[in-house]
Amino acid sequence: MTEQNKNNNSRLKYKRYLPLLIGIVLGVGVIAWTSSKLDSDEGKRSPSEMFASKSDKSAPGMCADPEPSTHACFTAKAGLCKEDLDKAKIAWAYYENNYQPKTGLVNSVNNYTSTTMWDTGSAIAATIAAHDFGLIDQKDFDDRIVALIKTLSSMKLFNDEAPNKVYSTTTGKMVDYRNQPSEEGIGVSTLDLARLVSWMNTLICKYPKFTTHANRVLSRWDYDRLIKNGQMYGLARDAVTKKVRVLQEGRLGYEQYAGKVFEQIGFDQSIAADYENKFRSGMDIYDVPVAFDSRDPRVLGAYNYVVTESYGLDAMEHGYDEVNTPLVRNIFDVQKERWKRTGIVSAISEDNVDRKPYFIYNTIFTAGLPWNTTTDRGVQYNELKSVSTKAAFTMAMLYPDDDYSQVLIEQVESAYDPKKGWYSGVYENGGGYNKATTANTNGIVLSTLLYKKYGSMFEICNACGRQIKLDPSIFKSQQK
Repeated sequence: MTEQNKNNNSRLKYKRYLPLLIGIVLGVGVIAWTSSKLDSDEGKRSPSEMFASKSDKSAPGMCADPEPSTHACFTAKAGLCKEDLDKAKIAWAYYENNYQPKTGLVNSVNNYTSTTMWDTGSAIAATIAAHDFGLIDQKDFDDRIVALIKTLSSMKLFNDEAPNKVYSTTTGKMVDYRNQPSEEGIGVSTLDLARLVSWMNTLICKYPKFTTHANRVLSRWDYDRLIKNGQMYGLARDAVTKKVRVLQEGRLGYEQYAGKVFEQIGFDQSIAADYENKFRSGMDIYDVPVAFDSRDPRVLGAYNYVVTESYGLDAMEHGYDEVNTPLVRNIFDVQKERWKRTGIVSAISEDNVDRKPYFIYNTIFTAGLPWNTTTDRGVQYNELKSVSTKAAFTMAMLYPDDDYSQVLIEQVESAYDPKKGWYSGVYENGGGYNKATTANTNGIVLSTLLYKKYGSMFEICNACGRQIKLDPSIFKSQQK
């Protein structure tokens, strides 16, 4: 090849690669300029802006990026399977059927238009769960809560102190236990109020937009006679004299569940919230230690019903600690041991029943007797012993890895009407389903699934720093 040809070939190569070289140079320049521009802007932009989607949010058909969740502290620790959601849908059917849109209240018992503050707390739990599980949308959820808060903000209080024991769900007015209008009211259950406060606390924790209104609802109550000397007190209007009596309220189990609720929001509950208070006693049943309250019902007029519900709610809502852990476990173990020794599946709690006397305390221990089923007046109805649906669900969720939990769920898994909700239970004697259908049973079923998903509500809310804050003047009054 001649020298001229070599030079010509070299020129051709340069011409061929020149565009590529120019492109590389320009590319490096653009990258360098972009990098310097980003560096100069970095201090002016938040990380979320730096890495945000560049889509045009205003363009037709485009959705705005979702804002960070206002209840992001609720991080699921376990997923719910299809079977769980099917159970939730059955429970929510009760609330669809018994909701009163005018007041936001829910019937305590199917088609019976009255409610208590305990059952109103259960209704809030159910509504939170239904929204969380996708059974209702945000609009439906908000409508229900707004209507309820409106009623709680305006309802007449017993003796201008606190909510009456019972209200009409259709009118929001005070009634008696026969659902008859009661202008003066019949009294106040501070234990019932605790359940309402517990779920109002969870409501504002998960949905902070309701915080101000919830605080106002609870701050309108007069706590002076309800909470004092580390204990809770109820109010009762004497049917004859019409005078209001103040009665210490709570026995071991429910007393601690409710006491912890009020303690969490700032009240002295040094006796009521303590399982190791001076009233605690105990005995062995089937070689399992079972705690009970030593206060004499003949003197004080109130029994200590040892049941699953109070201990289960304490564990699910407040979490476990070194004191309640063995107590709750023993409640589970003693019922498991009864099943092992007798073959009787045992999930024991108080319940509505579908025949007279319509409400019974099915207990592990009460009035000196184990496995005693009685009314609040001490009349025995042992033929109405039942496997309680709410107790079965509670124990199964607390101890999912125990074989007995599967036995419990299998015993009640068909105790429902898909259009009405979960029945209260199954009679032990082969008498069929206890078809009483209530807000409390279905609310607890939903809250057990919420517990499975998230764990203890109070532990979550305390970690997030979100809780009820009452008017400071309430505590100044308490200190007088």
